[in-house]
Amino acid sequence: MKSVFKKEIILNALFIAILSALSMLVAIGISGGDTIEITYSVGKTIKLDLLLVLRCAFAAIMFPAAYIACLFIFKPSGNAPAVSRKNVVLFCILAVFGAAAYIAIVVLMTNFGIATPVSFLFATIIDLVYFLLVFKLYFEEKTYSNAIFWEVFRFAIVGLIAAVFDFSASFAVQFAAFKNVEGWYVTLVATACGFLVGVVINYLLSTYMVYKAAKSDFSKSFKGIAVFVALSVVGLMIGIGLQYFLYDFLCVSVGVTFLSYPVDFVIRTLVVMVYNYVSRKLVIYR
Repeated sequence: MKSVFKKEIILNALFIAILSALSMLVAIGISGGDTIEITYSVGKTIKLDLLLVLRCAFAAIMFPAAYIACLFIFKPSGNAPAVSRKNVVLFCILAVFGAAAYIAIVVLMTNFGIATPVSFLFATIIDLVYFLLVFKLYFEEKTYSNAIFWEVFRFAIVGLIAAVFDFSASFAVQFAAFKNVEGWYVTLVATACGFLVGVVINYLLSTYMVYKAAKSDFSKSFKGIAVFVALSVVGLMIGIGLQYFLYDFLCVSVGVTFLSYPVDFVIRTLVVMVYNYVSRKLVIYR
């Protein structure tokens, strides 16, 4: 058993190292492309190089696809992948989020002055580790594992998906619906809109994907849904408080430039995510 596990680690590390090194070649010659600027916080913009985005999209598809092919062919874990239509569909959905994260990582790193090849290398390593875990989740049946690691990982995936929709909704309200408008009520409305979108997605995915070890169907009852919403509202209050303190007060009023809108969103999302996992595990999905 130990020898199989050791072989799995060595093979996966080898595949990730080779593909990550090759990803640096994709970054060669990226310069002088058309750029657009996107406002992401008060007085802050980020440059989006269209050629860079295209190269990122290519790398985000090619390297994970090559890695997944290696996993199917060489079977590092020693187990034959369990393929079904449902698992393939779910894997592909999560693959889209992985590709989007790949592009976001490279764009952010290059905007902060990090060399493009290094950005591609780092993004590829992170992305391939993500794909390995998702592969094991759906093709090695870890979706049904009651082990705490896989439950937390499933929760993190659900949190990522809900956070993307939450951020998209709140960002659109903050910087599109209330463009050039500042005030505490803008943060309140934007955060609440993101919450409403995120909580629906979070409930459905948490109930039917994350907490496989739940011993009752309480979460699917009307009372269970009401408790879920109530706990989520508490999380919303925590999120609004953190967002106001970090963004409206520290970033806008005090001038702490590091605390831009995306940074504040990540901080509050992580805090609320920990609260959500613990509260739901203790109260709903026992």
